[in-house]
Amino acid sequence: MITKLASVFAPCALVLACGGTTVGAALQAIGDGGMTAAQVCADEAHQRCTLLQTCSATDVLIRYGSESVCETGEASSCMLTLAEPSNGKTPAAVEACAQAYPSWACTDYLNDENIPPACQQKTGPFADGTVCAVSGQCQTGFCATAPGAPCGTCTPLPLAGASCAQLTTCGAGLTCTSDTMTCVVLGVESAACGKGAPCGAGLSCVGANTAANTPGTCKAAVEASGATCDPTLKTGPGCDRNAGLVCNGASKTCQPIVLAAAGQPCGDVGSQTATCSTEGVCIGASGATPGTCKAAAADGAACDTASGTNCIVPGRCVGTSGDGGITGTCQYAGAQTCGT
Repeated sequence: MITKLASVFAPCALVLACGGTTVGAALQAIGDGGMTAAQVCADEAHQRCTLLQTCSATDVLIRYGSESVCETGEASSCMLTLAEPSNGKTPAAVEACAQAYPSWACTDYLNDENIPPACQQKTGPFADGTVCAVSGQCQTGFCATAPGAPCGTCTPLPLAGASCAQLTTCGAGLTCTSDTMTCVVLGVESAACGKGAPCGAGLSCVGANTAANTPGTCKAAVEASGATCDPTLKTGPGCDRNAGLVCNGASKTCQPIVLAAAGQPCGDVGSQTATCSTEGVCIGASGATPGTCKAAAADGAACDTASGTNCIVPGRCVGTSGDGGITGTCQYAGAQTCGT
């Protein structure tokens, strides 16, 4: 939990490029309703990370490493975003969203669906085609940013079926599939699934055959430790990762998920998948041969996604694209000067 704002926001006291000004100077001008940007960002980060911890403690560990790291990173990113000029996302809007988080159902939150009105994307004055740093500057509420690019361009929101190969996000309600690089709505229970059609939180895609291009069906994942599961997903569901479970290939039962730190074995370990924590990448795993987790980089550190050095969220790797990845520096949204 955030209790010492001075230490949490120390990086934001530095002079960082944020729309052509300094973070400190910009934030002095955007206090709203008697609350400072630091206060509202701390509130939202706490509510966001607490809800994620409640809905999927596993996701907290996989993406951030801990709830405290989640709160620190999300609060810092929020501060930089608020410092962007012409941003419809104001401190008052951030605080209103923070208060709405407890009303967000877990499945909806994990799928980024049925977003509470107070947390829906705010819009700004920038017309389509204008260079942007964050979506809150755009009339459409969407700043289309390519992987590795420091800035984006205001465009209409992507629709289901649109390519996301050159986007860092599809926007609210859609997800970018890793196999077809297409913006899609996550499948609900009993929906068809398979290539380009993933299931939503708490569901397994059962019976899909990629080689034959045969779809499967989204079925509820197993949520009880020790219960029977199907590691192949051919005839039955797997285990619910959000419940901290993974299907053991030998016993065909749900067992506590193994989250590996940097330098630890990952991939097939003891007949079940060991997943790297804190956005780490499993290097060298092949079939039944385990690999080793490679640590992700923190905000401001060097990243090279081609060689397996990702960024701890909410940071992303900003730099030069090539050789199947991006080489650059981990940065939060709003940390760039984008001509605004």
